[in-house]
Amino acid sequence: MELEIIRFIQSFHTPFLDQLFEFITQFGESLFKVMFILVIYWCIDKKLGEYVSYSFYTNLMFNHTVKNIVKAKRPIGEEGIRSLRVFTATGSSFPSGHSQGAASTYGAVYLVLRKYKAAILLLLLVLLIGLSRLYLGVHYPKDVVCGILFGLVISYYTYRLFVKVENKSMLYLLTLLLFLPFLLLLPHHPARTVGEYLGFIVGVAFEKKYVMFQTNRGVISGGIRFVVGMVTVLLLKIVLTHLPFEGMFFQFICGVILSFYCFAGYPYLFHLFKKGKS
Repeated sequence: MELEIIRFIQSFHTPFLDQLFEFITQFGESLFKVMFILVIYWCIDKKLGEYVSYSFYTNLMFNHTVKNIVKAKRPIGEEGIRSLRVFTATGSSFPSGHSQGAASTYGAVYLVLRKYKAAILLLLLVLLIGLSRLYLGVHYPKDVVCGILFGLVISYYTYRLFVKVENKSMLYLLTLLLFLPFLLLLPHHPARTVGEYLGFIVGVAFEKKYVMFQTNRGVISGGIRFVVGMVTVLLLKIVLTHLPFEGMFFQFICGVILSFYCFAGYPYLFHLFKKGKS
């Protein structure tokens, strides 16, 4: 039945739709979601960026855990199924990481903004990302539906916790400890994800104590801050990638360094730059 749904969706395929859905699906990939989070955190609203990051990383750890437990096969290679952009189809099929990540990230933004128009646009984006995973033939319908539901539930409960718990560092650490046994004991350890989340925890705490940078910048200055930040993040990632080390522990360390730089290192640099100009 699920394969028939995918075949029906793909029966409308055209070169234009192939390119369109390959473009749409990128809004559910980690690079775009990280850029989305960082432009909020660096330039628009630091508190909102912190919460969306918490929702994003909680969702990521939950998704890794469920994928490792279920170990569902993807529809790739099934008769009559066209599979495109398969290099993004990593790990097991259930639940869809793109759909779940989109729902938890963009759903988190809605929970703070509480605007009707924003809700429609964000929900439409999430649904289109889910549809793209079916059109591209890399997920079953149940993967997408459950992924969206999981993501929305995670964004809701992380928001409730973020609002109610004053000690944010303790909240983040307890969330990490909740998932850590599953992430370490199951195969395919997401060491980099654990490292990034730990870097986020330490980075946010460091920023609050030693940096305290300001957001709400103008479009031009905010754009410059974002572009320079992304360039330095990519350069740091390239340097780490070319170091002569490998293995799970190295991936963990790389995750810590990159995430700490995003949430504390780069803010510290542009805070110093601003102080030097004043």
